[in-house]
Amino acid sequence: MNIITSRDNSKVKRLVSLHKRENARREGLVFLEGERLCRDAFDSGIKPCEVIVTEKNISWAESHANGAEVTALSDDCFKKIASTVNPQGIACIVKQPVLEAKIPYRGDGNDIYAVLEDIQDPGNLGTIIRTADAFDFTAVIMSPSTCDPFNEKTIRASMGSVWHLPLVTSSMDDAFAFFAEKGIDSLAMHLKGEDLKEADIRLPAAYLIGNEGRGLSDETSAKCTRLVKIPMPGKAESLNAAAASAITGYVLSSKRK
Repeated sequence: MNIITSRDNSKVKRLVSLHKRENARREGLVFLEGERLCRDAFDSGIKPCEVIVTEKNISWAESHANGAEVTALSDDCFKKIASTVNPQGIACIVKQPVLEAKIPYRGDGNDIYAVLEDIQDPGNLGTIIRTADAFDFTAVIMSPSTCDPFNEKTIRASMGSVWHLPLVTSSMDDAFAFFAEKGIDSLAMHLKGEDLKEADIRLPAAYLIGNEGRGLSDETSAKCTRLVKIPMPGKAESLNAAAASAITGYVLSSKRK
């Protein structure tokens, strides 16, 4: 196998381009760097389009490529396409999963949804998706203005959970219409809400978390079945969106029959 050694090689330039999320998104692709991110995708049934490695990792690539093209780069060329300080010499390109347009419904009385309105921090989004995966949520529903779930920071924060459960893009109006049709309670995480521990919450339910700086919009909050809050006896004014989601997700999952 030939090793690409020139940083000006057309293949290297294309890989650099695809590592920029906006370019990869236009082509319906996701660039993953590092053995852990690649293995998480492969173990979840995601097949690579291309595996990119340094010379010392060629055998790894050949054992994981699953028929995909393997590209070998010199260490110097790999550093050009990498975003990590000390790259492992392993990367891959996969097809971007299609975001669901239809909200799934299990109908067993235990459906739980995390609904995100304009979440902008990729780390928060990834951690919320990881929480939803851990507590076996039916889906994560995202407003169109929520950040990209296949951003590299989101994928890293999710620890591979982006591949495990339905991710839905939906307007808030369509989400509320679905909740009304299925009899799903919608809980707005709101500082003026009732105590989450004392609220008479029953499943199926969805909880809504808003933008990190602004919270939920007044319009969205007004459409929810009720407002709830996490009691905070300390001096902090509020919780990080991901932390609030984890606590609420645990409380709701504990109500499953």
